[in-house]
Amino acid sequence: MLTIKDFSTALYALSKARGYAATVVLTLGLTLGTLIAMFNLNFQILLAPLPYSEEDRLIAATAAWLKPDGSINRPVATPKVIAQIYHKPSDKLSDQALYGGSGFATLRDLPHSPSIPLVYTTPGYMRMYQMPLLHGRAFSREEDVGSQQPVAVISERLWRNQYNADPALLGQKIQIGQIGFTVVGIAAADFAEPKLFGPDTVHDAWLSWDFNEGFQQLSPGGLSRNLYYLSQLKNASERPAFEQEVRLQLDALFQQARSAANQAGAKFSVRFNATPLRQVLEGDSRQATLWMLAGSLVLLLIASANITNLILSRAARQQRTMTIQAALGAQRHHVLATVFAELCVLMSAALLLALAVAQLAYRLLELYAATTLPRLQELGPDLASLLFACSVGLVLTLGFAQLISRQLNYRALQQQLQSSGKGSGVQISSRIRQLLISAQVMLAAVLLVCAFQVLTHALAQLRQQIGFATADRYQVLLEDIAASPANLSSEQRAAQERQRSSELLQIRELLLQQPDIADAALSTNAPVGYNGVSAGFAAYLRDANQQHSRLESRETRTDQHYLPMFDMPLLQGRNFTAQEVASQAPVLIINQALAEQLSPDAKVLGQRLYRSGSNQAVEIIGVTANRYLPAASGVDELPYRSYSPRAADNLLLHLKPGRQIDKKTLNALLQQVSPQLRTLDIYSIEHNANQVLLRSSLTAAVTTSLVLLSFVLAAIGIYGVLSYSVQLRRFELGVRMAIGARPGTILRQLLGENLKPVAAGLMLAALLLVALWLGLQQSSFVVELSVGGFALPLALIVLLTTLTTLLSVWGIIRKPAIYALQGQ
Repeated sequence: MLTIKDFSTALYALSKARGYAATVVLTLGLTLGTLIAMFNLNFQILLAPLPYSEEDRLIAATAAWLKPDGSINRPVATPKVIAQIYHKPSDKLSDQALYGGSGFATLRDLPHSPSIPLVYTTPGYMRMYQMPLLHGRAFSREEDVGSQQPVAVISERLWRNQYNADPALLGQKIQIGQIGFTVVGIAAADFAEPKLFGPDTVHDAWLSWDFNEGFQQLSPGGLSRNLYYLSQLKNASERPAFEQEVRLQLDALFQQARSAANQAGAKFSVRFNATPLRQVLEGDSRQATLWMLAGSLVLLLIASANITNLILSRAARQQRTMTIQAALGAQRHHVLATVFAELCVLMSAALLLALAVAQLAYRLLELYAATTLPRLQELGPDLASLLFACSVGLVLTLGFAQLISRQLNYRALQQQLQSSGKGSGVQISSRIRQLLISAQVMLAAVLLVCAFQVLTHALAQLRQQIGFATADRYQVLLEDIAASPANLSSEQRAAQERQRSSELLQIRELLLQQPDIADAALSTNAPVGYNGVSAGFAAYLRDANQQHSRLESRETRTDQHYLPMFDMPLLQGRNFTAQEVASQAPVLIINQALAEQLSPDAKVLGQRLYRSGSNQAVEIIGVTANRYLPAASGVDELPYRSYSPRAADNLLLHLKPGRQIDKKTLNALLQQVSPQLRTLDIYSIEHNANQVLLRSSLTAAVTTSLVLLSFVLAAIGIYGVLSYSVQLRRFELGVRMAIGARPGTILRQLLGENLKPVAAGLMLAALLLVALWLGLQQSSFVVELSVGGFALPLALIVLLTTLTTLLSVWGIIRKPAIYALQGQ
């Protein structure tokens, strides 16, 4: 039983060994704090309850688009006909909602026309997710699909920031595009919005489903990646039965819609997936966060090996004090109580530091990983992480105490004074020292190899040129505020498109007259958009009569100014002409990857492809260089790129260095050509690209920190053990030097001895890595191995052993032998 006197004695002893105490507290605090943060992160993502009642009954369903052979063509591509399933819900559901069309729109009732994020949904969404309302009400059943009631619920943030918290806004209309939506409710600030479109998704307005123009404009057999069928099961166990029931219905409806729309070609199908809400919110973060947890655990193990050495070495240095205590009548448990009190004091200080380190880690994650990891806003001190921290601290304290207890020879302490100080009551055996070195080397090698493999891949992505210029380039989204007449004939739509194309060309000419603008282009997409999407999808056939020759690419419809603006060189052929863009000529520019797929030598100029579905022949007139940019989270990416001539309604601007442009200036220019056009928003393409690369940057930063910390810990631990071993052999080394052994000879012998436990540790690490690799082969985790990622960590460990051996013995071999013989 520890007493206050034990703790006061421990505090006094530690005050005389400040370096030792600081090393232990800092080492444990940093590594334990990292482990606590990673535990809390994984707990929040994988285990912590969602802020919705009976979460196991909540489903966020989508559909996958399947190729004729059954393989996945698009992992998320929900068909428009899901609305028919919504109108005839399953008897296994207690509630349901449609949810989709996430994007931005302009508030036209405000003079500065702010752009806000919004989404379209149905009344069930607000019921299932228990949306709390500050004022007003949620959507009613009378405002469900087909009611044509333009109603909106807005966020408290929007209400306060844009409408000055005006209570009279309820019942008033807000103008979004050409539609006035009646505000029926204001969502409270504490509404835990499900982040279905990404971890950083935030919406300021929820609009009634009937006015989701993007969804309404889809063809009957159309598919959308921005559509969820949200549902609540009556019983969570019925999820597989519900999924199978809807799967058959939905695919049948999809095939009927394609047939009615005369969409000929290969028999594609859809597969309904009734995915649990937690799994959707978790996304692909599970693997990343579990690896981070494993890495932080290995770091703590390395640190624990270091602390073990320090504690045992301190116990050996305190043996004279222990001997005096034993001579004065102290029993074994009295001696151990003092040691245990020291450990408790050190662990308490380390836990306080660890909690501060964990809090810092939470803030860093929120700052730099908000777009890649979910639920970061919920991280913080909580009971689960506090209990985890205390449990780990207690286990470590008891473990260290047990180690000291096993090394403490109480009888030797009693006899030490009688034997004039010969012998030792506490001494780390050679076997223990070698085990410490082997364990540290094994853990450090495994961690370093894994970290280097991840780091090599992340750095390769960051170093690789993305294939297009981004500096001073901007993407401008335009909005037509005029209501488009319904049921236009194909001729009327064609005339409307020709008029819009003419207006856009005039707008481009006006833009080029501005002193801040170097160039402008008209396109369907930027090389990388604000949402990570780079282009739409297009399918081509090599042979018009052979569906199996189908090839898919990311297609951008653009003008002749697009490629030069982004410095995308042509490897073969030529660019579009103005005439080809105006007439939408059947020509095509493709990238090198697609050219190599079509022909091994990539010589494809003049070759014809056929558009899938229409069988229109298009001629390849140019081949551009590949671009390299990893897929944005949740976006299906393809290596093939194609460009077809058409002046689309996305403005792309190249500004002169150091210049800026704003919405007000652009709107003034638009008004000169078309009173209906407005600037929805302006995005920096450089920022767009950086957002897509953020995950690689975050991975590189985390793994670099892991590599440095593990290497430093391994260095401290190996040096501590070797230094202690050398101190025990000081007299022996002095004798050898006195009889003629040269310093180099002693160093080589010690190095050979020290490399034996290092080699054993490396062999154990190799076995663990092989087992890990075999395990990963059986999983869906993709492993990209690098020879350097194996060789460099092992070389660093050997170099580390060499340097620490030199440092540990340098103080002895650089002096005359007499100093070692005298114990100096």
